[in-house]
Amino acid sequence: MKKNLLSIAAVAAFVVATMSSCATINSGAAISSNTPVGTKIGEANSHIILGLWSSKGEQNNLQQAAANGGIKNVKQVEYINKSYFFGIVIKHTTRVYGD
Repeated sequence: MKKNLLSIAAVAAFVVATMSSCATINSGAAISSNTPVGTKIGEANSHIILGLWSSKGEQNNLQQAAANGGIKNVKQVEYINKSYFFGIVIKHTTRVYGD
């Protein structure tokens, strides 16, 4: 009976640990002027697996995010990384603000 409860607790701990995630935000990485941030927002997203393979290849960059938001003059850039399953999968978002 104790072995069964211990096994169930170990499986539950593993499931909770793998389903939890963390996020980091690097806000204000590039500011081009002292003017307001801008009226438009553009994003480009990709998933990185094992740090080796990206779901979008080189398409998740500042130029793609600006194009997605119709931005010609970039004023601020954010890079957001959210990891899943102990960092095996990382969702990388490039967000730009501007006009």
